[in-house]
Amino acid sequence: MSKRKIKLTAVILLCLFSNAVVAEAYFDISEDNIKIETDFTGKEVIIFGILNDNQETIMTIKGPEKNAVIQKKERILGFWFNTKQITYNQIPSIFFIASSKDIENILPASTIIKEELSFNYLLENKTSQRNFISDISLDTWEDNFVRIKKSKNLFKEYNIEKIDNKLFQTRIFFPAKSIPGEYKVNVYQIKNNLILNNKEKIITLKKSGVGSQIYNFAHKNAAAYGLFAIIFAVLSGFLAATLFRRS
Repeated sequence: MSKRKIKLTAVILLCLFSNAVVAEAYFDISEDNIKIETDFTGKEVIIFGILNDNQETIMTIKGPEKNAVIQKKERILGFWFNTKQITYNQIPSIFFIASSKDIENILPASTIIKEELSFNYLLENKTSQRNFISDISLDTWEDNFVRIKKSKNLFKEYNIEKIDNKLFQTRIFFPAKSIPGEYKVNVYQIKNNLILNNKEKIITLKKSGVGSQIYNFAHKNAAAYGLFAIIFAVLSGFLAATLFRRS
């Protein structure tokens, strides 16, 4: 029996044969260590757990955080240039979310903003820098930022599938562009417009093989890696030019 099936079976037995009321949000992950190899094309992971009576469930996956830039092109003298840009600080590189009901119907806006449980409110409390002055609302910039992230499948909404109103599962997919690091998985239980509890687990993505060695070298020895890249580019160009002359 596969590891995932064993976990699912354990959850079902716990739900069916336990008489105690589950006070905490219980969930598990089909795979919490993912290797990013040279042929990595993405990975599907299943999040599953127990549904409590008269409660709603929200699941999020975020991280790692990094600064994100959005730019606007303008036509100058017949050419297109990136003339304006905004940098948002500490934005999740990936943001997946799933909910048993529409989040805005089960939580007030203040809680959604505080807990960052919506794409629409994600940039609400994020500091940003821009290279232009404008009296126009920045809502359009924020909408475009979210739209771009969604088009790359880095921001995505998923469904929470209910099983006999006792269990839930959500299948999420890490795209090939997922970066190495820790991804926080949070499951919230909601009742009467309040978050009763929140449980967190971690999914780790790591580079493996030769790609891992290059990645680690580049981050630990940035100057040496940059110099090596320049030398390699020059030698490659010289070799290509030599072969071209001979041909």
